[in-house]
Amino acid sequence: MDVVKEVKLLKYQMSLMKHTINAEKHPFFMFMIDHEFEENQVNAFLKILGVFSCRIKGEEISVLYQDDYLFSQFNLPLDKVYASSQPTLKELTSVVAKIFYQEFELEYLLCSLKKQFIQKEVCEFFLQGLITDLK
Repeated sequence: MDVVKEVKLLKYQMSLMKHTINAEKHPFFMFMIDHEFEENQVNAFLKILGVFSCRIKGEEISVLYQDDYLFSQFNLPLDKVYASSQPTLKELTSVVAKIFYQEFELEYLLCSLKKQFIQKEVCEFFLQGLITDLK
């Protein structure tokens, strides 16, 4: 199969997936599809959320969330990623910009994660920060 046919087939399959995925139950998956995120982008972001979770709780950062190679692909400074201080909204915004290379509403991303029960506490932490910044 030539490249053009493969691309057309993939686009058609993506369209079918969008119709079969329940956006109410899986809003983050739909967000990923709509914005055409790559696997390594999603993996890096989810790992960062895990790191932020540990930092918010004041816990030692779990080995499960440490992935220097994955983070370095996005030029994320490891000393800041693994810092012991509370993460900030500014830090999250910087991480999102480095990983995803595109602009979108941060609130929508956090809400989609929260609705899908992915790092819900971390999402609530940053959503509260967004609300405070708006006041």
